Amino acid sequence: MSAVLVILQKEWADLRRHRLLMLSMMAPAVVFLLLPFALVILVPLLDPSGWNDRNVQRMAELLGRAEPDLRRMDPLLVFHIYIFRQFTLMFLLIPILGALSIATYSIVGEKQNRTLEPLLATPIRTTELLWGKSLAAALPATLLTWITFGFYVLLMRVLSPAEVLAHVVNPVGLSLIFLIGPLVAILSLGLGVIVSSRAKDPRTAQQIGVLLILPIMALFIMQMRGFFLLRARWVWLGAAVLLALDVIILKIGARLFQRETILTRWT
Repeated sequence: MSAVLVILQKEWADLRRHRLLMLSMMAPAVVFLLLPFALVILVPLLDPSGWNDRNVQRMAELLGRAEPDLRRMDPLLVFHIYIFRQFTLMFLLIPILGALSIATYSIVGEKQNRTLEPLLATPIRTTELLWGKSLAAALPATLLTWITFGFYVLLMRVLSPAEVLAHVVNPVGLSLIFLIGPLVAILSLGLGVIVSSRAKDPRTAQQIGVLLILPIMALFIMQMRGFFLLRARWVWLGAAVLLALDVIILKIGARLFQRETILTRWT
């Protein structure tokens, strides 16, 4: 454990020195935090009929069937709930992009900077090395997601009626942020380790993130168009699947991350 903590401290010290990497993590968080509030404020002002869009109405009908009390609410408040729930799903991109950026730089970037070889030549075990690098990537990305969600809830409390907050911060939303979020961060860094063990450029390794972003974007679009409504049991089922995938991917990453091979193959 002491070796893992040493690696963790080293990685975080490196992260603090690379402000551009930190900014690249924070930029999506700021966008996903502010964009839904811009939508719920500007759409009714610029286009009073915009919240009567066919897709919005279809989703409102789905919400009304799932939660009958929404039928008695002002349609504009239902529009607020609709938008804020949608962007809660988008918050899952924050741990994916953050963990992947740190993980790929931690391996490929260090190789380019000639700082990985001395670390691989130490007596630290490969599992300890990977644990340290994985925690260094997953923890900041997950904490950033939780902090951003905290501001999200705070702004909803200030700018929206209490009914909106109660219908957004529900079992589905909380499960997405506090259960699915860490699991997708682990999956993202696991895939990052696998690709980084073969890639020579961090940008090449980061392209694997598309595999995780596309399913979330598909869910976002399908919900936006009112095709279905994400339920808590589906989120919990997805968490079980993600947990199994995390275990498999991390084991594959540990097998592929052979320090002798990396030292001799990479040039």
